[in-house]
Amino acid sequence: MFSHFLLFRQSASYIISLVLGITTFAVFCITADSVYYGALSITLDGQPFTDVNQFISTLFNPVSLVDIRAEGNLIVTPINNLLYNMDVNNLQQHGIHSRYTHFLVNLPLLFGPLAIQTFLESPSIIKRAVSDNNRRLFFLLVTIILTSLVGLSIIPHQEARFLCPLLVPLVIIYSWKRSTLSTSFWISWFLFNVIATYVFGVIHQGGLVPTMRLLHHQTKGIHDCHILKNEDLACHIGAETDEIIDYNLTTKLLFYKTYMPPQHLLVNPLEVKGNHQVNVLDFASRHEDLIQELEQSSGVVLRRHAQNEIEFAKTNTKNEYERTLFITPSYVILPKIPNHRYMLIASFSPHVGFDDIDKIISRIEETNSPETQINLNVFLLLSDKDDVL
Repeated sequence: MFSHFLLFRQSASYIISLVLGITTFAVFCITADSVYYGALSITLDGQPFTDVNQFISTLFNPVSLVDIRAEGNLIVTPINNLLYNMDVNNLQQHGIHSRYTHFLVNLPLLFGPLAIQTFLESPSIIKRAVSDNNRRLFFLLVTIILTSLVGLSIIPHQEARFLCPLLVPLVIIYSWKRSTLSTSFWISWFLFNVIATYVFGVIHQGGLVPTMRLLHHQTKGIHDCHILKNEDLACHIGAETDEIIDYNLTTKLLFYKTYMPPQHLLVNPLEVKGNHQVNVLDFASRHEDLIQELEQSSGVVLRRHAQNEIEFAKTNTKNEYERTLFITPSYVILPKIPNHRYMLIASFSPHVGFDDIDKIISRIEETNSPETQINLNVFLLLSDKDDVL
């Protein structure tokens, strides 16, 4: 009886510690997310905190704690994530997959021989673990993998990267009670990682970085601007600094069906300086929003121009000109916009988005030209007028 009481007391102690730990961590994460996304504002004497150091020093000053106020709403990221992914309309923007995609496709795709060998050798691995004193840890890791696979498979949008955290438990399970691994496993593991490094490091979304390099060149060092006879504005690029005095310029970069563009590669200042503004618009898979933006954009008149010269289209606002660059993979069918056309100014290969691999394969079959469907293209938005005489 006494032993049962001690066991209950020990278990209760563990549960209390667990609940306190989870609660503390949850409060921290919810507060951090809410402040980061701007839904919650924390102030001291009515003034917002200027940096993290000020906030931490305030926490260790009991006198100042009474003056801290919080206003706004809390953001619980896991709940928002669940609600978003339960809406099929949201997931259709990213792609719908079969429920078995994680288990049959993504696990082997990410972990190769590690995932395959773990599955094939699971009876012998479990047999070794059952007789081990640390079997609780083993089955805890197995539970983590199974619950993660089942939970993520409920959501019909299944990307391989969602399974990345399973690498550590997979390694521990496969190597359980093993001092060495076979030579064949190491060879297959090495070859798999070489191939995966090239596929995910070079081919997958591989056109984004060189595209950002081009866009940086297209948006920096603008100088010597002058109005053309067709009322567009021609400028030279390539100077060390922008020298735009008399005109207000806007360059719009429209990304469609790509990963989020790494804007830091544009080297744009956080605050707009001068008369040139660069707007980066990431439409992901939002086709209707893209169409609306293209329809509202002004296209430049097609003309012959000198090297390192670009044009800006006249807008409805006096002294304001804009230029729209449309960045999208080559397998995407260009939307038809009234009174507008596209001119290809650059193409970067290889570029493959594995989220839309089915669409890429379909376009390859239609065009019978695989090499033309694995590029990232940069188009200049034109008007329906020409000035090439």
